[in-house]
Amino acid sequence: MCGICGQVAWEGGADAAAVARMTARLAHRGPDGEGVWRDPEGRAVLGHRRLAVLDPSGAAAQPMRSPGGHVLVYNGELYGFRELRRRLEREGSVFRSTGDTEVVLELLARRGAAALELLDGMFALAWWSPDGRLLLARDRLGIKPLFWAEAAGGLVFASELPALLEHPAVSRDLDHEALARWLQLGYVPGEGTLLSGVRSLEPGTVLEAGPGGITVRRWYDPLDAARRGGGPQTAGEAAEALEVLVRDAVRKRLVADVPVGCFLSSGTDSSLIAAVAASEGPLETLTVRFEGGADESPVALETAQRIGAVASVETLDPGGMLALLPDWPRIAGDPFADPSLAPTALVSSVARQRWVVALSGDGGDELFAGYPRLRAMPILERVLGTPPPVRAFAGTVAPAGRRWGRKLRSALAAGDPFRAYQALQGVGPRELVGALLGTEPPEPWPETVLRRLDGLPPGVRWRALDLLTFLPSRVLAKVDRASMACGLEVRVPLLDHRIVELALALPERLVRSKGLLRTVLGRVAPGLGRRRRKIGFEVPLGAWIRGPLRSAVEGAVLDGGLEALGLDPAPAANALKRHRSGEVALAEPLFALWLLTCWDATVRRGWAP
Repeated sequence: MCGICGQVAWEGGADAAAVARMTARLAHRGPDGEGVWRDPEGRAVLGHRRLAVLDPSGAAAQPMRSPGGHVLVYNGELYGFRELRRRLEREGSVFRSTGDTEVVLELLARRGAAALELLDGMFALAWWSPDGRLLLARDRLGIKPLFWAEAAGGLVFASELPALLEHPAVSRDLDHEALARWLQLGYVPGEGTLLSGVRSLEPGTVLEAGPGGITVRRWYDPLDAARRGGGPQTAGEAAEALEVLVRDAVRKRLVADVPVGCFLSSGTDSSLIAAVAASEGPLETLTVRFEGGADESPVALETAQRIGAVASVETLDPGGMLALLPDWPRIAGDPFADPSLAPTALVSSVARQRWVVALSGDGGDELFAGYPRLRAMPILERVLGTPPPVRAFAGTVAPAGRRWGRKLRSALAAGDPFRAYQALQGVGPRELVGALLGTEPPEPWPETVLRRLDGLPPGVRWRALDLLTFLPSRVLAKVDRASMACGLEVRVPLLDHRIVELALALPERLVRSKGLLRTVLGRVAPGLGRRRRKIGFEVPLGAWIRGPLRSAVEGAVLDGGLEALGLDPAPAANALKRHRSGEVALAEPLFALWLLTCWDATVRRGWAP
């Protein structure tokens, strides 16, 4: 795994010094090497930081150039690349390295953008062709990030937002509509970012640029599978099909020239991945317990023993997570308001002492309806159709002093299903966001996102919305930034596109509450398929904001940080007062405001290139 960046300027004058600074800013993503390539005519400069996972020799260094003048910087892993390599060799290709990067470069040189259809993996890449064109592409599900902006008579791109800001031509102005959505969701959905003119290349899209202009188009859409349907119709057929795909996905992701391990919790998702990996050969697992919190290590250790894995348990104390707080805005450079970034970063740093690659179970909740909100929405949609007094009465059952109760009350008051889902999935109550902005906020998700849901079966809609937005912009962003902050590559077998397509094509009754995943786990490791409680990386935000984070949050609310963002601090001060009293659970939006002000001060306005 790596970091990539670069600039193209069609009239020449691409800034090599700026790209060198951008490359240096990505050093944590690639501790094993760096390189910068400049087009002789000054139209392009590409930068790369390398984490050597396949072929650690210099033959696989990047930027990688082909004899024909094609140049590639590539962040990712191509699974099944050896089969593609053999196919290319039969077509006459000659390879100098043994890794996957040269295979990607050769495919692009031969087939152009059509080569993307052949890439089974996680990646973000930039390819410069000899005729002076640039292609940027991102993997099907958005596992790896890529940001870009039109600037200086061309465009600039980078794996992370702080690196992009090293280029002086990139705007630091806030996008106020994106800010309003971020306050509601804790991330910016779609292609937007908090910075005006800076965009995230969306999952499954390709950007092609030349002197004549820039085009962005979708080369893959996972929702096509939901529209086609036609998946297995019985639980037995579905379990058999899913087991075959999971075994193949894990097998492909175990290929590396460095040590590979597996994160293991008490949950179904990671247990399934670990069980399949252990069936392929010796496996090490890592489980983390939090001092003073719920402990899932006994269940995880039992799982490891049953599958024959060598298990390790590390204990993390609250002080370790709190010590990470000053570095939080830099790690979450976009940013995104996910408090589990801290434990994920700490787990990754522990894992990096053992391995260079780790497998994780991310994606299972989105695909197989593991989140409580996905189970609640069918009922909630029916309640939303009742008269307002009935909804108001239903809301009184939910205690506002508890996080889920507060969210449920907001959802029942929303009236509209999408606003209700924002109340459940997001971080900021819509009424609080409106008060902070001093105006009615925009709808949580842009119309360009919602249009993609048209024509989907009702039971797929909310999983699909998570798949398009919450998964890439929050969950996968968290895993990528937390792991790459210490040079660890995390692979996610459940997001193999074939598994995603199967999950979206299945009847809703077969994916409810991850029952299908438990069935497959029982097939792979008999005795482990029972329902198990996943504790997760729960950060005690409520207690932190009343205790060790109190002064930091007070500073964000009261010391001018919100005014610098154009927000009214009075509603935030009132929210802080109500949270402290226990009247309403508002830890999530208060934490988000703290993170936002820190990011604004340290990332957006904190340094000048």
